Amino acid sequence: MVGGGPRRVFEMMPTEKSSPVRQLKRYGGCRLYDPERQAYLAPQDLERLIRQGVRFSVREVVTGQDVTHEVVPPDLQ
Repeated sequence: MVGGGPRRVFEMMPTEKSSPVRQLKRYGGCRLYDPERQAYLAPQDLERLIRQGVRFSVREVVTGQDVTHEVVPPDLQ
């Protein structure tokens, strides 16, 4: 199974209501795509999502592997 194993979800601030997890895609090793917005994300966009408490998961498109921990800057973890 491709990408088997535990799925990581980054959540900056827990909320009372459980919001859906936004699924982001990583292309070419560094380009992040948000299918919900139908747009590529700049590093500032990712930081904004984290600071707003948006729950998200990042998957490598080619392998399906969860790479959330690789794209979140250490100072925001």
